[in-house]
Amino acid sequence: KLITKIGQGSMGSIYKALQISMDRIVAIKILAPRFSQNKNFRERFISEARAVARLNHPNIIQGIDVGEANGFHYFAMEYIDGSSVGELLKRGGALDEKRALYIVIQVSRALNHAFQHGILHRDIKPDNVLLTRDGVAKLCDLGLAKIQKKDDPSGTRPGAAMGTPYYISPEQARGEESVDTRSDIYSLAATLHHMVVGQVPFQGETASAVIAKHLTEPLVSPRQRNPLVSPSVEFIILKGMQKAREDRYQFPHELLRD
Repeated sequence: KLITKIGQGSMGSIYKALQISMDRIVAIKILAPRFSQNKNFRERFISEARAVARLNHPNIIQGIDVGEANGFHYFAMEYIDGSSVGELLKRGGALDEKRALYIVIQVSRALNHAFQHGILHRDIKPDNVLLTRDGVAKLCDLGLAKIQKKDDPSGTRPGAAMGTPYYISPEQARGEESVDTRSDIYSLAATLHHMVVGQVPFQGETASAVIAKHLTEPLVSPRQRNPLVSPSVEFIILKGMQKAREDRYQFPHELLRD
């Protein structure tokens, strides 16, 4: 039973709803009709949603059910009564460094769990990290997630950039086929930059201008932009946002260790 609309994305709408059989509140994503009419997209949405639903981690939104009803394709998931990190940042300024690190530690654990199950998120950003009233971070919106397969490392069409420009990795921006967990690590480091500096790593008047900077422009020192950033956190950001993925953290547990 739908209660109220709580979100709108490019792929569809999200509603707060009551799961009648369990008498509990859930969030339910409804695939936009224009995508539902595409057989290939529809099958991919359902198969990937089922795979994501297999993830079971305290820092990842729990998938509950996926299916079709009256021509509408849906994905039901855990409902979080809280705000996103993106909403916190929009209220003004950088977050306290200790709080930002606590959030990133939790998301790193989520990424490590997803990596161990062969899943890439491909759209890590402040808006996709929800916070419960108790401060637990929950990685959400796996709409661009991809299950890695031996014969298909990313599922990305050559030349097709996927992700959000402010946090996109260079290899995702180039639409490379062999995108892996290091791309998510880059996006998480860019997210940490936004949290502790108070602004995104690269700015531009258009999405293409921002993407171009991710590809070619050196990152300004976070401490130069905000002297309150500690040297150790600056190191994590700079290492996580290296242009060449070989120079970044190679796995989420390495980032988590630092």
